[in-house]
Amino acid sequence: MKYEVKVFAVVQEVLNKKGHIKSSLLKAFNAKKGDEDFLVQFIDHDSKRNYHNKVTMRIHKSEDDEFMEIQYKKRYPVLTTIDDAIQQAEEEGIDGELEVEYGVNKKTLSVTHVVEIPVNAHILPALDKSHHHVTSEAPEIFEPFLTELDESTLVGPYEFERHTGKLNGYKIKLERWLIADEGIVELSSKVKTEEEAQELQQQLINYLKELNVYEATDQLKTELIFENNVSSS
Repeated sequence: MKYEVKVFAVVQEVLNKKGHIKSSLLKAFNAKKGDEDFLVQFIDHDSKRNYHNKVTMRIHKSEDDEFMEIQYKKRYPVLTTIDDAIQQAEEEGIDGELEVEYGVNKKTLSVTHVVEIPVNAHILPALDKSHHHVTSEAPEIFEPFLTELDESTLVGPYEFERHTGKLNGYKIKLERWLIADEGIVELSSKVKTEEEAQELQQQLINYLKELNVYEATDQLKTELIFENNVSSS
């Protein structure tokens, strides 16, 4: 199991007039100015039923890859312990790659399956092709969530940019998103243990505080996307 540490920076302090991450923040993390651009969209029922059941089906493409990813994910809020969340997933018969999204105020267990589809251009498919890919490639445990998905909608697409830097030997991803006219700058890193996650999270917080750019609240990108989406039916 992996842990993905997430903290946020104050958008007004770290984005330049063009809406990109300032060079000062990139330098602070030894990150290059050159970024990697991504496209992402979700497919769901018109009523967003899967999203409300903590299930997402996401299509994701990096400009650097010759494939797009279809990601099937079920989330379990960690209300007591991580082990309890894992037990709940097991009782529901949901298995896959386990990861804990380790936010400052909220922790979430995600169970994920990823399928890669070859594609040349840096584009995402329209609704009909997205529906075909998602339904034909779904692992068996996610098939129940495909019911009535014919009446579906696309949530997105959205673009984001990523820079890669370092802090104390850890690889740090710096991402800039724009969702419903709201900018988000997220810093994240994946580690192997909860102890590492706690330590790195505090290191990131302390460093961002030194830079006077620390944003103390968690910002849940998927929630913002689904609550403020521009859909394509």
